[in-house]
Amino acid sequence: MQSFLAMVIANLKMTVRNKQATFWNLAFPAIFIVLFGAIFQDGTAVTDIQVGVSGGSSPVHDALVQALQETDGFSVSTQPLDDELDKLKDGDLDVVVGFADGSNAIDYYYSDGGGPTAQIARVAVRSVLNDVLGATSGTAVTEQEISTSGTTYIDWFIPGILAMSLMNTGVIGISTAFVSYRERGIFRRIKVTPFPLWKFLLARIVSGVTISLATSVILVGVGMALWGARPQGNPLLIVTVLVLGSLTFVGIGYAIASIARTTESAASYANLLTFPMMFLSGVFFPVDSMPKWLEPVVKIMPLSYLVDALRDPMLYGRGVPQVWMDLVVLLALFAVAMLFSVRFFRWDATDR
Repeated sequence: MQSFLAMVIANLKMTVRNKQATFWNLAFPAIFIVLFGAIFQDGTAVTDIQVGVSGGSSPVHDALVQALQETDGFSVSTQPLDDELDKLKDGDLDVVVGFADGSNAIDYYYSDGGGPTAQIARVAVRSVLNDVLGATSGTAVTEQEISTSGTTYIDWFIPGILAMSLMNTGVIGISTAFVSYRERGIFRRIKVTPFPLWKFLLARIVSGVTISLATSVILVGVGMALWGARPQGNPLLIVTVLVLGSLTFVGIGYAIASIARTTESAASYANLLTFPMMFLSGVFFPVDSMPKWLEPVVKIMPLSYLVDALRDPMLYGRGVPQVWMDLVVLLALFAVAMLFSVRFFRWDATDR
């Protein structure tokens, strides 16, 4: 046990001393938090606007629904008011327009913390509503803000950047490091020592997860200190998701290392895999805002499941019932990646 802990500490020291790894694992995502926090600190971003319209059929109600459906950039839901307001509180809708039965009164609900499109949605939907109302007299529109614990764009953004950091640490860090170990003959030298190779691998996994958790704490601290981010949810669930996500991408890193022959090829494979996920998995902008034809692509990207599993508890305070499927997918991906690695991993550069 003492030798294993010594190997874990040695791996931690190697990671900390690696300036390039430190930049990609910590400084790179921290820069995104600073920049995007400055750009979107007012909660604005451009994406598809989700609108709920409730109430019985009336000329104005039907005209508003038709106008929104015929305008690009709006998605319309027509459910009872209570259901629509629940969606608004959960961040699934940006604006709700409620028509009172037997009255000309219109209630206009919005939330400044409803996501990165909240401010734009509020103005855009009100503009369409005003066009529909035109010169109609006797129609009162009452605006009401719905509380969603004061979440802002940076609260929405941080879980995504944490997931991206775990991906870079696992996929790029592990794949390039292990191919480098193979090229330099480190594995071959460990083979002739009393220290088992499996303990070396386990120590590398433990140190990688430890670094990932420490990095996550620092990144959340940056968001809280600079932009007033307020993570919610059960801390134990969040840590569980972080650990499982880290293991998943460590497994993918091992899989790449098992087939890459050189450090350069490992870096190429890793970047080829991580670059599309960085922009298509909901890290920077909601997946719902992407074209429909990209949905099948998003669903096969491991990062999208980690982003969802982190964002649900950290942004909305949701629990295991809402994220269990994401956790199952991540666990399955970890198992498949490790099985692949065990089957094809080469300990020596001369192995065929």
